[in-house]
Amino acid sequence: MPCLTSRFPKQARFSHTMWLRSAFGLCILVGLMLIGSSGVRAETNKQCLATWKKPVAAIKRVSAKPTINNRKTSKQIEIVARKSRYVTPKGYKRLLGLNNATVARNIGISTTYRKQKNGQSCIRLEKVTLEFGLSKTDIYVDRKYRKSSCAYKATLEHENEHTKINQKVIDEYAPLLKRELKERAAEIKPFLTRDPDLAIQSIINRISFDLKPLIEEFSEARQKANDVIDTKQSYRETNRKCRDW
Repeated sequence: MPCLTSRFPKQARFSHTMWLRSAFGLCILVGLMLIGSSGVRAETNKQCLATWKKPVAAIKRVSAKPTINNRKTSKQIEIVARKSRYVTPKGYKRLLGLNNATVARNIGISTTYRKQKNGQSCIRLEKVTLEFGLSKTDIYVDRKYRKSSCAYKATLEHENEHTKINQKVIDEYAPLLKRELKERAAEIKPFLTRDPDLAIQSIINRISFDLKPLIEEFSEARQKANDVIDTKQSYRETNRKCRDW
């Protein structure tokens, strides 16, 4: 009874800058190829269903150390922000810092299958794992400021605060996602298929679709938490810390 593993890599990117209020969307693109779609039969028999056992559900935390880039000009940092689909708001002349992070939310599953005499296979979900966390964080500080300057330190402090906020919200939602993952995985019963690979993809798509509401809730919570330090008042307080802007 071989074990098949399939991965469905999806990553979401969000950015925060010292002078930028950014929008963030953790959108899962789902093909909606659920059990019962073309190539996958939803009908099953008692023998196949009888093989069901509760799947293992796990969250694999991802945490990459932030990298700091002090080699780009303000204009070049703005280009990075634009490529991330973020725009500098009116009222600020330069983009001094940017926290450009990537949230990993990769789904991996393990299944077993048993071939039937009629050419079909009884496929069963054994384990589902969600990789969740900051897979990459690039922090940019305008190269105008030397590392020993007050402006550099104040900008870096602000961007590091965004990283802390992002991590805190991830910490809060990891157990919620695990619980949801566990419940949803248990709903997937063994079924017959003539195409195990297609069946695996359909299971992944179904889990992705089921997790989408909670992922969107996480996105909104993270955005609100970061908005607290992305205000004009917050920027003014940061400006008051230094005289070498």
